[in-house]
Formats: sequence, C-alpha cells, structure tokens
Amino acid sequence: MEIDQRIPDLSDKELESLQANAVRLAASGTPKQREQAESLLPLVGAAIEERRLAKTAAQDENRRAKAQEKANARAAAKASNTADT
Repeated sequence: MEIDQRIPDLSDKELESLQANAVRLAASGTPKQREQAESLLPLVGAAIEERRLAKTAAQDENRRAKAQEKANARAAAKASNTADT
C-alpha cells in the first residue's frame, strides 16, 4: 500500500511526522525522494487542514451545546423561582 493511501488511517502525530519528513526530503533528498515528497506534501497538508477544521467544528458544536444547557438551566431555575413566589 502506498503512503498516500494510508494518510486517512494515520494519527495526527504520524501526519505531523510524515509532513516533517516530506519537507526535509523535498529540500535535501535524492531526486526520487524529492519528487515523492513534493507530491506527498499537498496531500498531507490537506489532511492536516481537514482534521483541524473538523476539530474546530466539533469544539464549536460543544460550546453551543453547553451554552444551550446553561440557558435551559437558567430558564428552569427562573421558572422554579417564579412558581415558588
């Protein structure tokens, strides 16, 4: 299996290492290594960016859910206080 086909299965740490190695080889590898590294860099960069966007979206969703929970709790507390008086 080629490395570019394994990118989706790599962990974030492995992707970072792969990117660092590809950058290094693109700058100082043999001509074949440079060619392979240069073709791999855009794929790795796109995968890293995609994961970053997915994490950001998940964090935003978590923030919205927590804010909604707090708002619901405040509304319930206010309704309870109003009912008690």
